[in-house]
Amino acid sequence: MRSHGSSFSRIGVINVYNVPNRVNLMQERRKYPRVDISFPVECDEVLHKNYFYTVSKDLSTGGVRIVSNKFLPKNEQIKISINLIDKIVNLTARVAWCNEVRASDDYLCGLEFVENGKNRRNEIASFLSKISQ
Repeated sequence: MRSHGSSFSRIGVINVYNVPNRVNLMQERRKYPRVDISFPVECDEVLHKNYFYTVSKDLSTGGVRIVSNKFLPKNEQIKISINLIDKIVNLTARVAWCNEVRASDDYLCGLEFVENGKNRRNEIASFLSKISQ
């Protein structure tokens, strides 16, 4: 991931919403349970060479939901950097879906992590475990 001399690495604020309810595995039917969390994300569209900053809406060990000010095509490959307070994790993801937000110019996009190895998934799982306690 390129370094743009931004303040990204200095941002350490994470807002967690309703974590205990979202982590309950009995209620969650997804392959990877999600935690509602808002934190900074750097994105780089590989094919279009478009680089942008955004925020997450939720996170799981399998992917992240982000806000985008433009439509991201399904299956588009994106390199992302996620600020997990004590470390920045670089991942490759693909756009699973992207939907326009009603009464807004923004889009909500689901990104699925691909080919990142078990280590990256464990880093995210460890982080999610820490914040949900």
